[in-house]
Amino acid sequence: MNLRPKFERLSSGDLRMIRREVPMVSTGSLPALCQSPDVIEDQAVAAVRRLGGDVTSRQHILGQYTIQFGKYKGQTFHWVVENALGFCAYLV
Repeated sequence: MNLRPKFERLSSGDLRMIRREVPMVSTGSLPALCQSPDVIEDQAVAAVRRLGGDVTSRQHILGQYTIQFGKYKGQTFHWVVENALGFCAYLV
């Protein structure tokens, strides 16, 4: 598939990009890409307990949330802060 943009010249001399139709992809058989917020929350609370943290501290729990997308998918926010601070800044 050619991904270069195509343009047409208007009578005024201006350029206008020609829209292309993007083929639809069926998602009926694809697995869910992200876990539900409840599952992530439960996993984070379990991790805080396992690590001996304070389960009443929202900061401790949020630090153990698992990232659901991108380069560090599957890592916790706590791990990203310790190992990839630039990515953390990008998220913020």
